[in-house]
Amino acid sequence: MGCTENIKEKNEPPVIPRELINPDQVLPIPRSQFVPFLQSNQDPNFNFPEVEDDIFVGNGLKKMKGYISPISKEDLDKKRIAFWGTRTEGNEQTWEFLKQLCEMSDEENDSMNAMLEAYGLVPYNNCINITYDTSGALYEIPNYCINEPYKYEIKENEKEKPNEEKVKFHLKGTHKTKITCSNYETVEKVKQKLGKKYNVGIDKIRLFFYGREMKNDLELWNYNICQDCVVILMITNNN
Repeated sequence: MGCTENIKEKNEPPVIPRELINPDQVLPIPRSQFVPFLQSNQDPNFNFPEVEDDIFVGNGLKKMKGYISPISKEDLDKKRIAFWGTRTEGNEQTWEFLKQLCEMSDEENDSMNAMLEAYGLVPYNNCINITYDTSGALYEIPNYCINEPYKYEIKENEKEKPNEEKVKFHLKGTHKTKITCSNYETVEKVKQKLGKKYNVGIDKIRLFFYGREMKNDLELWNYNICQDCVVILMITNNN
């Protein structure tokens, strides 16, 4: 009986007494204390299957083994939305913060460490897929929410083209605006509209959706751009 209780105690995540927490300072918990808890908490179906070769995707805290998506890009986007929208454990604002980090482009990865530290989060094993806060609460993110897959088992061009419709979406990044386009418009055409608005050439404009740079020759529906979604807009200097 006593042995069972000891095992249970070892599998509980460590918690720092709240009266000892200084809100202005991160109090890191020794990672070794988390190892037995993390190992016992892994769900074999939590992540998509990794590729067998030594192929990695992402940079910095987002660097991890490449994975294969068994579903289409459209269904993968829906799965991501479902994951972020159903988090009940931990803190709601922390989940929103982690979602924003996962959607950052590779060019912004250098600032991720500083942002995590400022927020009071510590990455386990130097990767954003598992972090914990000063109370010991764990935040585990599946690989498909952090990076684009190494490859799809179902290819993009195998998807059925949807009906044409107008979509109004948000652009955030170096500039903030809203734009309404047909889902049949190419990324290049969207860039042309933005170029006229901001008086820059389309070669100075880059668009990202879920951390993936959008290609000029693809149409908006290829990226599953929908009503009120957020696309990251990066405009570089003309100099």
